Amino acid sequence: MAVGAFRKATGPQCGTPFRQERRQGRPFTYCSPECKASAGRRNKKPEGTGGSPFDDDLQAVGEDFHQLASNLLAAIHNGASPYDQLWLVARAQRSLQDVTALNIARGRARGQTWDQLGVPFRLSGERLRKTWPMSKITRRLDAYRANRAARQAGQPAASTAVPSQRRPPVEEADTDSDTATRFAAQTPQQQLAGALSFLQRRTGKPLRQTAAETGISPSHLSRLLTGTRRPSWPVTKNLVAACGGSLHEVRPLWENAHRPTGPSTPTQPAPTRAGDPGHARAQLRDALRGLYLAADRPDLWRIRAATADALTISHITHALTSPHLLDWPATSRLVFALGGRPADLRPLWHTATRHTPMTPPAPPSTTHHFMADAFG
Repeated sequence: MAVGAFRKATGPQCGTPFRQERRQGRPFTYCSPECKASAGRRNKKPEGTGGSPFDDDLQAVGEDFHQLASNLLAAIHNGASPYDQLWLVARAQRSLQDVTALNIARGRARGQTWDQLGVPFRLSGERLRKTWPMSKITRRLDAYRANRAARQAGQPAASTAVPSQRRPPVEEADTDSDTATRFAAQTPQQQLAGALSFLQRRTGKPLRQTAAETGISPSHLSRLLTGTRRPSWPVTKNLVAACGGSLHEVRPLWENAHRPTGPSTPTQPAPTRAGDPGHARAQLRDALRGLYLAADRPDLWRIRAATADALTISHITHALTSPHLLDWPATSRLVFALGGRPADLRPLWHTATRHTPMTPPAPPSTTHHFMADAFG
């Protein structure tokens, strides 16, 4: 073979650089026979199974992005300056890049081709491979791990992409701001578990007794109340009945927890968009009361504080009990303050407010004395 008949390459399985021989036919793809054997074992795993070395990092990056999105929405609600909001946008974009890199790495580890992974981006496999080589993904992952470890240790991040001397005070002041009083954002499955757990605790019954009345084992009930398992609708109905709760409040939480996700899955079912406005108003009120239940039916003054006093006690009560609706900015603030996702309810709100007058929020008032018990 002629001298210099080699080229640099990177192993798709391990990301290790190696010298690839130029020859006729298909070139060697892996850096060693051991690396090829390891890739073969991983490629035999069915789609969707665990075992990827990137799974833990992907979950951490997803949680970071969720927090950044929540911070951005809080900044928008609180009228933060464009400069402060753009800092959050820049961080969210970098977080999305981390998600992209990790999923490409996971896809390659599962045996997917570059052409398959390029379809969502409308890129050819060759273009995607040049944009995201494994060496770049490895460097990005190493930098993310280092920055995350530094943040957890209370040290400044190692990245120089954001000049620290000009970092806005949005996140540094979070612990003292009004946005810190909002209720923790939860996944739909956690919200359902929180609502069921509140109902069960309110009864004062032992867990074993509630399980017997529901027709399931105590261990199964425990998993449902902690959010590690999702209940079927018959089990949910029995549990709510045993706890004296309202199915109208729990049903939206159950549907949201069981709704499939994917690029072709709408945020809300089609009937809620094109349905009757009166029915949609009842659904929206039930959804708001479900979020209120999932937050453990807090004192209304806590909810007002979570909206940075943008909503009055009377308007919070109005939103949770009246068939008439607040305008969308006020509704969005209330959903966000209760730990929900405004985007999930916006299509339903549009249907509910078709040809319907809305009640705008009024200045803060302390003349109302509604208690949480008013909502059952």
